[in-house]
Amino acid sequence: MKEIYSFDVSREIEKEVPHVKKTKNGPVETTKRVKKKIKNRLVFCKPNISDLEDADFFYGQKYNEFINAGFLTRAMLAKKMGDIGGMTSKKTEDVMGELISENAECARTIEFFGGAENLDDEQKEQLKDAKERYANTSRAIQTMETDLRSQFNQTADAKAEQKLIEWFVLHFAFYEDEVDDGEKSLFSLFEGENYTERRNSLMALQGDIEEIKDSVLLKLKNIFDGSYTTFIRVASIWYNKIAEDQDSIEKALKDIFEIEKAEEDEEGQSSDS
Repeated sequence: MKEIYSFDVSREIEKEVPHVKKTKNGPVETTKRVKKKIKNRLVFCKPNISDLEDADFFYGQKYNEFINAGFLTRAMLAKKMGDIGGMTSKKTEDVMGELISENAECARTIEFFGGAENLDDEQKEQLKDAKERYANTSRAIQTMETDLRSQFNQTADAKAEQKLIEWFVLHFAFYEDEVDDGEKSLFSLFEGENYTERRNSLMALQGDIEEIKDSVLLKLKNIFDGSYTTFIRVASIWYNKIAEDQDSIEKALKDIFEIEKAEEDEEGQSSDS
């Protein structure tokens, strides 16, 4: 299978190593257990045409299930919100357009004056004002986009897509490990012949690590804990055609999720103040 994206996860293992123990009768060769940090390479592989057909069928099933459960479609929610003056109304679109326009104008002013030397007092004031307005409009745009995303996350479309992203991860998330001859090979992170079995594997790996006694499952649990969130993000980026290879996905991960983290940090600071 073709690899789309790979990354490393570190985990700690215990290994038995040779050890010479000093005794009153002289040195004795024995072994001892030591902790060691190792890395596993994680890989998200590309589905083939047949896999994509299966994925499309799965999405359709889940979409219908959510509609039958009473969830609105994206189009239905957009119309409903537009009718009552919500986030998708003409008024909101106009406000967003004005914010984006002002934000772009401020960015041009900052770029124009930012690298200049010997600004007079009026120009310094213009630059200061542009920076303040840029920060304010950026926050306002981010808030509106976050509100819009959160509302549409409750549609049948979004719920079905979330399940589809999970489906891709369950079937195309692999980890690299050594086999008996020292060679490395890829193994599925989730065991099972079908979606139900693989999801049961997911549920087992989401359990508390203290409850896991099996050594193989414990190894998978450590790999899973360090990789699942990244797999979900990578699958989402790839599925939505934001990026499709190692370099572009790496950039998208930084661009998208560093912004989200900054927004969360900012919200936390606002709630503390």
